[in-house]
Amino acid sequence: MGRRADQIDSKSAEIIIGIEDQEDPRMAWGQVKRHIDALREAGREVPEALIVAERNLMTEFMAQSQGR
Repeated sequence: MGRRADQIDSKSAEIIIGIEDQEDPRMAWGQVKRHIDALREAGREVPEALIVAERNLMTEFMAQSQGR
């Protein structure tokens, strides 16, 4: 698993803020996931806020897919 950072960079903040604008949580999750993967690939720490956002979105779209 990648390293985590408490500080958040501007791109990560932009993605997190944009989550609320997305109609489909799967699209928001994909955007968050791609950014996390890019950070890890570059050897950078992943902000904790992105990890939490990814988990929350995954939970949300899984619940929606089950009709909850």
